Amino acid sequence: MGLLILSASACGLGGPSKAERLGKDLEAAALSVPGVESAKLNVNMNTSGNFITVKLVGSSHDAEVLADVLGKALPPMLEETEELQSGTFGIGIFSPDDAVSASAGDLGYSGGSSLNSFREYFLSGP
Repeated sequence: MGLLILSASACGLGGPSKAERLGKDLEAAALSVPGVESAKLNVNMNTSGNFITVKLVGSSHDAEVLADVLGKALPPMLEETEELQSGTFGIGIFSPDDAVSASAGDLGYSGGSSLNSFREYFLSGP
């Protein structure tokens, strides 16, 4: 009986949190896109809500190329958030030297920081 209690309580210890798992999944989705060199994420999930911020670094110094890469990275990243009912989402892509950047606004998005708005816009098809 003591062993059963010990093993049951050990299951909840030491594993990555839901936020850490989502962060790793978002990073993997971003890095799967050609032109994305790195991804820095902050995923905060608490009783106040879900807050995701992403800084991608692309391989180009051209704003149009960076915007194109961002447009290709957003769908697979947003698909990783489908289990979340709501939250905020912020993302940008920068040149390796941070001198040039592109945002979702450069792709025609004007829906604010709502995760649902991002998904509606970038996952709704052509």
